[in-house]
Amino acid sequence: MESIPIQPGDHIGYFSHTHYHHAIYCGDISYRNRQYKQVVIHYEGKNKRGQIRGLAFHKFAQNREIYIFPYKKNACFAPETVIERAISKLGEPEYNLFGNNCEHFAHWCKTGKTISGQVNNVIYLLGNLGGGVLTGAFLPLGVPVIVGMGIAMAVGCTSGHLATELLMGSTDYDLE
Repeated sequence: MESIPIQPGDHIGYFSHTHYHHAIYCGDISYRNRQYKQVVIHYEGKNKRGQIRGLAFHKFAQNREIYIFPYKKNACFAPETVIERAISKLGEPEYNLFGNNCEHFAHWCKTGKTISGQVNNVIYLLGNLGGGVLTGAFLPLGVPVIVGMGIAMAVGCTSGHLATELLMGSTDYDLE
């Protein structure tokens, strides 16, 4: 992630205590025969209305550090298309933390894929934990503890990776 300058069509966000909140910066747009300046479109969580809404950039930022999520080269649509896709979803009330959240929305606007790296990380960690615990439960009692821990960790990491790839796919962010 980088600091600003933000351009229309950018996938932006800020860190909020435990997670990143994601949005699309649209700049100045026309919507329903009205002009709006410096618009950000994002998915509000269930604690609000649980729908996709537009608001002014300064209200979105509220003195927080805003990041741009860079994408791999040729992985996303042109900025105009990203903005059109974001506008087309205004008012959608289909928020779901694990399947249709603000990151899914922003990634879909940019690439056409509904992916959330944050959800992927949770699934990966749960897969690691679950795979490791299950493996440890089925190892014979005669296996030395250190060997059992190594086997459980290897199986846990593999199952976490498989669960993430099979269930969620990977993001197109270029964070390196």
